Amino acid sequence: MATSIVRFGSHAFDPTTGTLRRNGLPSVLQAQPARLLALLVEHAGQVVSRDRIQKALWPDTVVEYDQNINFAVRHIRVALGPDAGLIQTVPRQGYRFVGAVTALALDDVERPRAVRKTIAAAAALLIALASGFSAGILVREAPAGRFVYDHLAHPDRCPYLRVFVSIQRAL
Repeated sequence: MATSIVRFGSHAFDPTTGTLRRNGLPSVLQAQPARLLALLVEHAGQVVSRDRIQKALWPDTVVEYDQNINFAVRHIRVALGPDAGLIQTVPRQGYRFVGAVTALALDDVERPRAVRKTIAAAAALLIALASGFSAGILVREAPAGRFVYDHLAHPDRCPYLRVFVSIQRAL
């Protein structure tokens, strides 16, 4: 699970970088809380003791870790927002992550982003063409209009449209 992105509730979390996203938007999570969240998600459904948290987050360090753990848990709950209940406090034992965790390959996360960018580019192109035609600037008989008309009517002759069409077929 540590090598892939995990999804739980409305969040996607990358344990290797500590990046947390809620509905695709980044959520602020500091380094120690991110490491604690990664530990809790890795042991989802199990109680993780405060001693185990201390050894995982602050090995070979003498610190007052009770308040540090409390701060990290509070910070995670704030970052999770409406999904804060996924972190459960088990009195006198530790904490448990109670949500369903789904591991995603990095490609599953990157592909929708590429599709959105392609759709945005296509929409921008269509708006530009539509505004040009509707303004009467590109008329079929004018040189620029003839160029646009030939390329739209015969996309096999236009290198720009061929690339765009091949990208659409690949997606």
